[in-house]
Amino acid sequence: MGRIGLRRLEFLVEGVGGSTRLNRRHKVESLVAAKTLTVGDSGKIFMLNLAGGFDVTLPSATATNVAGCHFTFIVGTDPTTAYTITGGTADKMAGKVVCSAGGNEDEENAITGDVATFVANTALIGDKIEVYCDGVGYYAYGITGAAGGITITG
Repeated sequence: MGRIGLRRLEFLVEGVGGSTRLNRRHKVESLVAAKTLTVGDSGKIFMLNLAGGFDVTLPSATATNVAGCHFTFIVGTDPTTAYTITGGTADKMAGKVVCSAGGNEDEENAITGDVATFVANTALIGDKIEVYCDGVGYYAYGITGAAGGITITG
């Protein structure tokens, strides 16, 4: 068997299981209006870019093929009206929000929440929520730069 170069070796080792440095880019979509997400949107990063705010609706947490889906939302424009991320079905969201200044901001300890909100005139550019589905409910984890910038409510 012949020798192989370092780049070929890296490609072979990193290419196993689809985890490559060459293909680690995420799909980013700028939102400026309400949107209802589908399973096909899983893995995307959504930049929220309308100061007037809007609603984003997740697929029903118990729908076929939703288990394993994840979505990321990042404030790209400070909202003067709230951005809301709705769980698609009532009482299907749990999660935690922390403030970069320290401490817990908000939490829903049971799958009884309905919506995660980037609060108008409080949420800041860069505030973020990641949402994961297990086929039963959604689990939201957020970080905000301002106290009260993100809430999860039932």
